[in-house]
Amino acid sequence: MEKRIQIGLIGDFDEKMYTHIALTQSIEHCKPRLHFTVDAIWIPTEKITGDFLAVNKFEGFWLAPGSPYRNDAGVYKLIQWSRENDFPLFGTCGGFQYMLVEYARNVLKITQAGHEESEPASEHLIISKLTCSLKGQTESVSITDKSSWIYDTLKTNKITAYYNCNYGLNPRYVTILNQYPLTFTAFSNNEPRAFELKSHRFYAGTLFQPPLDSTIENPNPLVLSYLNKCALP
Repeated sequence: MEKRIQIGLIGDFDEKMYTHIALTQSIEHCKPRLHFTVDAIWIPTEKITGDFLAVNKFEGFWLAPGSPYRNDAGVYKLIQWSRENDFPLFGTCGGFQYMLVEYARNVLKITQAGHEESEPASEHLIISKLTCSLKGQTESVSITDKSSWIYDTLKTNKITAYYNCNYGLNPRYVTILNQYPLTFTAFSNNEPRAFELKSHRFYAGTLFQPPLDSTIENPNPLVLSYLNKCALP
């Protein structure tokens, strides 16, 4: 019998958001290249409760764009649970942002760590508004860590990345966060665009959105790799 896995797409799905449609389609693009079956299921953030995590039947989570979420508190709990339980988690755009805030709060113990979009009064705005919006933009990104998952997957030092965001990591916190096991692996103009947790089975985030660079003829390699990582025993 062919192996079957379930991936939880964490986000408040909106059929009018092209980034949500692209995420779903990028997984479909990968399916013909996989040796197992993938069921990708959108999970509204309002459903993320302690009970949801206690009976988790997924092999991986993907924290989707679309922040702020309807249930930010639940999203942060899911991120913390995934990090502490060595559970595969991929975050893109808003996912990247929230994963860094959670790490600052619960690992680095930065009190009042927050996100400017949803918590503008926070003392430590880990995520702040970008000087130049990346809404619907592309930019050249340099992969600086040759021991990283992203370099191992793409086998290149530079990519063209696709975005749809207005927020990114506050430059004040780059050095504070960039300490093992959390490592920033890709940059644009000295601003972090990807990270991973080196001590974790699979825990990575990108500010850019790989699904926006995926087609049926050429599935995005990062999406394909993520799905294969989730299928590992």
